[in-house]
Amino acid sequence: MNEIISIYDWEKINRKSDYLLLITKESCDDCKEVEEYLEKNNNKVENYIVNKINLDNPHSEELINELEWINVEVDFVPFWSLILDSKRIKSVRGNVKMVKEII
Repeated sequence: MNEIISIYDWEKINRKSDYLLLITKESCDDCKEVEEYLEKNNNKVENYIVNKINLDNPHSEELINELEWINVEVDFVPFWSLILDSKRIKSVRGNVKMVKEII
């Protein structure tokens, strides 16, 4: 799965059309289940490619601080956002079943 760790990565990913963004933590058991599902399904949910930001990755600290909405909105992981035309359209907290409801 493609992990976004820098502003450059974020800008590059957002040039692509539509995708799901997964915000995760290594200490989260539910996140591990989600990532196992994604590994078995070519890092996709339905037809959407999944990119992730790992809150535990020290290399992502600058990105997380730059994307202020993460600190405001992400209070529970796994946290998903549906990105269409480089804009966050919908967000949901929970497992793969929950994210399928916003697609």
